[in-house]
Amino acid sequence: MSIFDPDSIDKSILLILQGDLDDSVQPYLKIAQRLGISEAEVLERVKRMLDSGVIRRLGAMIRHIEAGIGFNGMVVWVVGPDRVDEVGRVFASFQEVTHCYERPPFGKKKANLFTMVHADSEIACMDIIRKMSEASGIDAYEILFSERELKKVSMTYFDED
Repeated sequence: MSIFDPDSIDKSILLILQGDLDDSVQPYLKIAQRLGISEAEVLERVKRMLDSGVIRRLGAMIRHIEAGIGFNGMVVWVVGPDRVDEVGRVFASFQEVTHCYERPPFGKKKANLFTMVHADSEIACMDIIRKMSEASGIDAYEILFSERELKKVSMTYFDED
C-alpha cells in the first residue's frame, strides 16, 4: 500500500462516491463532467485510491423491498469458536446471504455468528435458512424478520468541511 495525499479533486471524488451514483451507463463520466476533468482521470484517481487503501471497495446498495425481495431475516447462530471460520465460509457461499459477521456472544443462547438472508417470501427465507443449517450442521439459531425499513443510507465518512 502506498501513501496517499489527496488533493481537492480527490476529496471531491470521495465526497461524490460516498453518495448515490448516477444510474446512467457512464456514472464516472457524469462525475468527470461535474468536476471539469476527463472520465479517464476520474477512473485513474479512483484506481489510485483503491490501490492505496483510501477506498477499500466500491459497492452497490439495493433497496430490496423496491426490487421485489420483500422478506429478509437476520439469523443469529450459535457456533463453537473452533468452527466460526468454517461455518462462516459455508454461510457466505449462499447467494441469498448478504451479510455474515462474527460478533461477541449475544443473548441467552450466546449467538456469535450473524447472517442476513433475503428471499421473496417468508417460506423461501425459511427454506434457505434450513439449507444453511443442514450444510453447516448448526441447528442452534434464531431468526429476526424485518417488519419495515426505517432508515437505509450509505455511511458518510468525508464531508466538505
